[in-house]
Amino acid sequence: VSFFQLYRYTTIKEKLMMVIGFISASIVGCILPVTINVIGDLMSVFTDLVKIDDIFHNLYQYLLIFGLISIVSFCVCFVFVSMLSIVSSRQTIKIRSLVFNSLLRQEIAWHEKNSPGELASRIISDTLLIEEGIGMKAGVLIQYISGFIASFAIAFWNGWKLTLWILIILPFLIIIGLIMLLVGKKYTQKSQDALANVGGIAQEAFSQIRTIVSFGNEQKEIDRYTEKLKPTKKYGIIKSHFYGICVGAIFAVIYFSYGIAFVKSSEYIHDDNMKGGDVLKVFLCVIIGAQLFSNCSTVFNSFTEASGAASKLFHIIERQPKIDTDESTSPKKELKGTVEFRNVHFTYPSRPDVEVLKGINFKCNPGQTVALVGASGSGKSTIVQLLERYYQKRDGDILIDDQPIEDYNIHWLRSQICLVSQEPALFDASIAENISIAYPGATMEQIEKAAKLANAHDFISKLPNGYQTNTGERGLMLSGGQKQRICIARALINNPKILLLDEATSALDNQSEKLVQSSLDSASKRRTTIVIAHRLTTIKNADVIIVMEKGKIIESGTHDDLMAKENIYYNLVKSQEIEMPTTIEKSYMNMDDMDDMDEIDDIDDIDDLINEDNQENDYESETSLSIVNSDISEYSLYNKKFNASNENKELKKISKDKKKGSMNWKRFFSYNKSIWWANLLGILGSIVIGSIKPAFAYIFASAMSIFNEQGEQLLKDGKLWGFVFVILGLVYFISYYFQVGGFSISGEHLSYIFRKDMYNSMIRQEIGFFDTNDIESNSNSGTLTAKLSTEASLVQGLNLNLGYIFEVAVTIIAGFGIAFYNGWKLTLILLGSVPFLFIGIYFQMYSGKKVHEVKHNIIENSTKVAVEALSNIKIVYSLNLEDRFKKSYNDSLSVLQKSLEHKHVFNSVGYAFSNSIIFFAYGIGFYFGALFIKNGNIEFKNMFRVLLAIILTATGLGKISTIGPDFNKAMKAFGQVVEIIDRKPKIDASDPKGIKKEYSLEGDISFKGLRFRYPSRPHHPVLRWEPEDRVEVPRGKVLALVGESGCGKSTLVGLLLRWYDPHRGEILVDNEKNVDYNIQWLRSHIGIVNQEPGLFNISIKENIRYGKKGASDEEIVEAAKKANIHDFIVSLPQGYDTMVGGLNTSQMSGGQKQRIAIARALIRNPKILLLDEATSALDAESEQMVQKALDEASQGRTTIIIAHRLSTVKDADIIVVMKQGKIIEHGNHEELMANKGEYYEMV
Repeated sequence: VSFFQLYRYTTIKEKLMMVIGFISASIVGCILPVTINVIGDLMSVFTDLVKIDDIFHNLYQYLLIFGLISIVSFCVCFVFVSMLSIVSSRQTIKIRSLVFNSLLRQEIAWHEKNSPGELASRIISDTLLIEEGIGMKAGVLIQYISGFIASFAIAFWNGWKLTLWILIILPFLIIIGLIMLLVGKKYTQKSQDALANVGGIAQEAFSQIRTIVSFGNEQKEIDRYTEKLKPTKKYGIIKSHFYGICVGAIFAVIYFSYGIAFVKSSEYIHDDNMKGGDVLKVFLCVIIGAQLFSNCSTVFNSFTEASGAASKLFHIIERQPKIDTDESTSPKKELKGTVEFRNVHFTYPSRPDVEVLKGINFKCNPGQTVALVGASGSGKSTIVQLLERYYQKRDGDILIDDQPIEDYNIHWLRSQICLVSQEPALFDASIAENISIAYPGATMEQIEKAAKLANAHDFISKLPNGYQTNTGERGLMLSGGQKQRICIARALINNPKILLLDEATSALDNQSEKLVQSSLDSASKRRTTIVIAHRLTTIKNADVIIVMEKGKIIESGTHDDLMAKENIYYNLVKSQEIEMPTTIEKSYMNMDDMDDMDEIDDIDDIDDLINEDNQENDYESETSLSIVNSDISEYSLYNKKFNASNENKELKKISKDKKKGSMNWKRFFSYNKSIWWANLLGILGSIVIGSIKPAFAYIFASAMSIFNEQGEQLLKDGKLWGFVFVILGLVYFISYYFQVGGFSISGEHLSYIFRKDMYNSMIRQEIGFFDTNDIESNSNSGTLTAKLSTEASLVQGLNLNLGYIFEVAVTIIAGFGIAFYNGWKLTLILLGSVPFLFIGIYFQMYSGKKVHEVKHNIIENSTKVAVEALSNIKIVYSLNLEDRFKKSYNDSLSVLQKSLEHKHVFNSVGYAFSNSIIFFAYGIGFYFGALFIKNGNIEFKNMFRVLLAIILTATGLGKISTIGPDFNKAMKAFGQVVEIIDRKPKIDASDPKGIKKEYSLEGDISFKGLRFRYPSRPHHPVLRWEPEDRVEVPRGKVLALVGESGCGKSTLVGLLLRWYDPHRGEILVDNEKNVDYNIQWLRSHIGIVNQEPGLFNISIKENIRYGKKGASDEEIVEAAKKANIHDFIVSLPQGYDTMVGGLNTSQMSGGQKQRIAIARALIRNPKILLLDEATSALDAESEQMVQKALDEASQGRTTIIIAHRLSTVKDADIIVVMKQGKIIEHGNHEELMANKGEYYEMV
């Protein structure tokens, strides 16, 4: 991407601001050469006039010129910095917005190849590089280049022959610059790609932290992250070497040109072709021009990195999706709901060799219900996803109302369809908004009605904040059943023409399922409904039941027809029949539930949820961004109006957060010990470079004295001094390679160490940390990923910037030392301007710090939105939430934009002041210099040395203005990095302390008097046991936990695994408190299968091996066979090496993923087995086989089962019934049935 292409998305107004900024930067660049030319003329006044009074007569007009130059410098500096900073800020926000908008247009197949964390990380890190490259530093680059051109133009005017000789170096400089650009761009792209990759790994890990800690694989994840992180260090070090060599080569070539110039100038003076005064002007201009050009190296790297980073992002922005949501038009007539598949064939883009659908034919008429049944992976969910246009069919036709599905506008089509998926997905917002998110006009009354129909109202009402309770990231604050019921309420409120139910009730308990299923049956009336279900009792009333196997339809018909055939469906039904008394089968609900059923049975209750004005399913109304009801608008996350009060709120948050993470220099230097050799090289290089600049003033002033010589001596001394400058060039080459290369290498090393240590610390934190994120409020896994991406990158440049500051410090000391030696009185007077210079630099650094704080807040807020949207991309598409998330993302970017721009303006004042004050100093220096010459206090040559030393020192100070903001950001970031690294987990799995028995666990478990509240909801009690409440599970026995969703069943599992610790009570394992055990050792004896599989984007083999470190291939195959997944795996082209895919991908069905998770638990051969709805996602045949395997696996093990299908728990040794966090009753199945209590009513 070329320089001007980086600005391709600017508006006309921004282009005008950019042009004004560049013109102002060019003027700033020309000011110094013009000033040097004025100084050259002033020198001539000193040398040509004899009477000192005549000098003063001419001096006053030059002092006026210096004053005017200073004022002009302040004005144009302010304009260029403020304009370009504002433009870069706006352009960065625009690019982030365009990238995010493009991401929300891409087809699902593309998203499955790119992890959400990787994409979110790329948006952050790449745009930060772009902002650096197109903002103030771009103006500084223009300033230096224009100054270089102006210097040589003035030099050409004063002595074109000599200038031409100096310009011999120009082709070499261009070649070196191109090498820097190409190499920098190449390795920046490679480094950014690698960083995006590790960002994806981090996001995946943070999202599945419970799985990681349960299997004790924190170190495994750290190793996986570190392995992928290593290339970033490798590419960075290669870039550092090239960068150091190129910068050193630039200075070497420049000083070689000085040597040539001295030789040629001595010849020209010898031949009377030039005068000494003209040579002085040429040399001064060339020196300043060369100094400015060499300073380009400090900012040129920013441009090369911006160019490399922009390439990938611009490709994303301009990528046209293969399934374009904007194509086709919305039909004018109302959708009837006829769905027809004609000879449809399909293969997933990620597995093109595996045909998933093989000639599917069926038709569903308006108002009909078609049920799809069959084994996991038979293609049932694929049919649903093709209807949602997630993918493009390969062959055949899919018709909606006899019209090809491709002819419909996708957004309109999805507004007519409502999907309830097997894996419930909620957004980090209030429950009210989650229910109404696809129906913007919903009132609280409608929301509550939908929740009642989904049997969710009661549990919601009991929460401290009711419907305004935040669900947490991906709904982690709620149980699986609670999440599913909210998703069902979200579907019921939307009044779709086509209803798609993919295992919609799989996560519900029996009581909730019956109530909700009745609601869904009512909702299905007068709607086309396609149902996928493994519980065949829920679909026996369907108009058509289609039995699928391996992508084909085996048989179809009504329930009675298929039962009469006594074929596959018949066998499936028989396999699910529960051997219980008929009276039990009929008694599912108590009288209160029957009252609910009376309400649910009336179809009008469903239709009443929808405003009559919405009956026409107007597309614009469905996708409107406004929320009518004021009751819930104030809690809206995605439609939040970011007004002035929001901005003040954010600014207060920044003010509070800025106190955290102060700079710890002792700690910083201790981190540098491991890379001491690179820092030592950098320090040596900085000392030499810092010393050479002021020393050059003395050398140059001495060398210029040869031009008063004549004859052969002049030519001889010219060659001598020319050789001295060639030697200086070689010294510069080595010194700059040491400084830039050394500090850049140490910076890459530190960045690697910081990312590794930050990730190490994050991954070892207790689960509560991820629930509440103690580092910063209002954060989620996306903001943690953002910290990894941004903070370490900012700290990376701290070493090099310290090197530059050290160089400038040496320059100041040496420069003023030389100045004091040659004229201490004049130097003291000039020192009076230094405080003003530092005031400007301090003001710039202070305001730059404020700018960084605002940017940091913007990045984290926007990343949170991006990660949430991309992690739930299918739900976002299905519910037509693209515009909502775009608005939310854009609002998070723009909420602090005005504040950011104001701070950029203040920052510009500091830069302008520090750059303009020096010209006042020049005027003061010449005035007092003349005064001291008049009084005999100093000789002209000494005054010249003093002023030249101060001028060159001042140009070196210009680096401070450039690197100051970066230095501030790096210090702030280091403080935050250390804060994360130093955080001690409240439950530390890496702590070697604790009981480690020489023998394995026996498996005796005891729960006593437990009280518990989640850290994220400290005012909402989850477990409320009485002190005398106690549950004993002897070794080898099976405990079943049953009860309504959210009653605390899964919480017991989390407490046993020490995801959390109880506030009161205790858990004993083999008569020892579980908190007294070594955590890793305890968890190594426990296997868990959760309701949500929690697989990683690695191969099937590695996912199964995740349960047991170092498991052999034979053990993996055996575990897969036990989980009834082996046959499916070997049928894949890559077998066990097939990649599973990340969260929310469709490369495998829910049942297939669940069986892999079961294999992962079985390979562990644990003493304690925890099964949290382990078979809820399986079809009847697989469930029967896997349940048998689990039953066998339970032999000799202590097993805790959480299940809503009571047929799976009736054989348990102990059944504990829970309600509202309390134990209601316990016993075995027969005892509880005899009691006719809560359990009896549930059954």
